Amino acid sequence: MEDLISVIVNVYNDEKYLKDCILSIISQTYRNMEIIIVDDGSSDSSSRICDELLIANSRMKVHHQLHLGIAESRNKGIELASGKYITFVNGCDKLDTNYLDNLHQMLCSYDVNIALCATYTNERKSLSDKIITFDREDALRQLLIEKNILNTPCGKAFDRSLFANVRFVEDDASTVAKLFNLGTKIAFMNYQCYYLRKLPSYSFNSSINKDMKLMQLYPDLAIYCKCNIVRTIQNEYFDAITNNRPVFDDDRIYSTFTKIVNDNGDDIAPFFSYVRKAHMYLLANDKQNYRIICPILPDLSSDV
Repeated sequence: MEDLISVIVNVYNDEKYLKDCILSIISQTYRNMEIIIVDDGSSDSSSRICDELLIANSRMKVHHQLHLGIAESRNKGIELASGKYITFVNGCDKLDTNYLDNLHQMLCSYDVNIALCATYTNERKSLSDKIITFDREDALRQLLIEKNILNTPCGKAFDRSLFANVRFVEDDASTVAKLFNLGTKIAFMNYQCYYLRKLPSYSFNSSINKDMKLMQLYPDLAIYCKCNIVRTIQNEYFDAITNNRPVFDDDRIYSTFTKIVNDNGDDIAPFFSYVRKAHMYLLANDKQNYRIICPILPDLSSDV
């Protein structure tokens, strides 16, 4: 008997994409699954679509609740789940038909308690199906770099036991890191079988706190954490200045920024594009001039 996988789908006003999302789950080549849809108080036709799909599929459960947020939706899904493994899907996303098969094979063949595949948001790249295993620290390093492994629970399957003392908290950027920290070994397939329609976003404070915590737990990962902290502060300054709004906690974060750049600028620079390096050094050396010049500099997302 194959292991039962619980597929938790958080839904909030996803009427445009919801049916495609659920059909992509129902069409999985891996058959032993339960689909738990948590409708988080949708105000569009998502609730009706969920109930209509429920009639036609015995493996599906639908839970309707008041709008409590994505974290509570996922927590309710965990509470209702009975599978050995748990995976999370956004109600606007889409899965390849072999998504669950790929994750389950990695979980069993490589003796890991977390398995994940590459995701894609725009044009799909032709990647191999090569599988790489990481120990706990290497997996966290990859999560910090966020080149192949994104800071989202989507596109991943977790052994249910990892949630014994972990739950999602709204706007908490550290939940996936906590799960990785509990994992013994993690398998990653460099094949894009999860279509992530929207990239995850977290508040300034949540992003900074996540990197600060990881830096304390894993001193060897400090340079990656500092890269992320610098990048997050850069983004805050760029967005604030170009949108004519106050910088969040200006004096404190600027002090943190200049200390990191002055102490580790040469170590951080190789991780950044030319444009981001220029922004970094200018802001660290002359905040006043940066405020004047910032609006005419290239956008930080530029690859120049």
